[in-house]
Amino acid sequence: MSPYRIFRMLLLRWHRRIGVVAAIFVVVLVVTGIAINHSDDWGLDKKPLKQAWLLKHYGIPTPILRSFPLNRSLASGAWLSQFGDGLYLAEKQIGSCNGPLLGAAVLPDTIAVLCAGRLQLFTLAGEKLDDISESLGLPRGVEALSLYQEAVLLRTAGGVIAFDSRSLMFSVMNIENVIWAEPGLAPPALQRSLLEQYRGSGLSWERLLLDLHSGRLFGSVGVFIMDLAAIALLLIALSGVWVWVTKPGRWKRPS
Repeated sequence: MSPYRIFRMLLLRWHRRIGVVAAIFVVVLVVTGIAINHSDDWGLDKKPLKQAWLLKHYGIPTPILRSFPLNRSLASGAWLSQFGDGLYLAEKQIGSCNGPLLGAAVLPDTIAVLCAGRLQLFTLAGEKLDDISESLGLPRGVEALSLYQEAVLLRTAGGVIAFDSRSLMFSVMNIENVIWAEPGLAPPALQRSLLEQYRGSGLSWERLLLDLHSGRLFGSVGVFIMDLAAIALLLIALSGVWVWVTKPGRWKRPS
């Protein structure tokens, strides 16, 4: 058998093998490509990823939920919660808390919320009234919050500080046996609702499809594999054309 025929048979054999392997990637590219082209029509650009393992793969862990039961009933079972950086009155996001949430309490017409280094005041409907940081007069190192009559009590290493929400003034107070606000376990329904909101503000299905289409979903290795798949498709196309062109008798003129 001539070297030419041996080479042609070898090329045909590898043409089929490469084609079988490349077919897997062709399916991925075709399916994801069509979905990406219609992501607006199908709402994939707005549909969030909610699978915990996918979010973990992207380095987005689920934050810890920290909740305080409100000491006066705004509504049945009212809670003030921190989830990630967000502050939530029941299921409604009302602000943010960069540090840990340290306490919350309800005055007659105000909600006082203590985050690390910040004391925030909200209306009973959750609208922000004031935000007092340490640079604006909040005593340094406030650790906890409580209520005493119409004043908000703040615990510091040096003692108890009273805050008047009407005058926005701080004063030292000599008081003992204060019951400080403690976090509690929010109802399961509220936990699920806040988790859904948190996941709904992150990655979309469109982003997942784009990363799968390009191979970035699996990091640099995935991109390298998709590059190899593209080269394999190129080899299939070139070898297929060459085999077709060089088929014995292809260019013989009919007698």
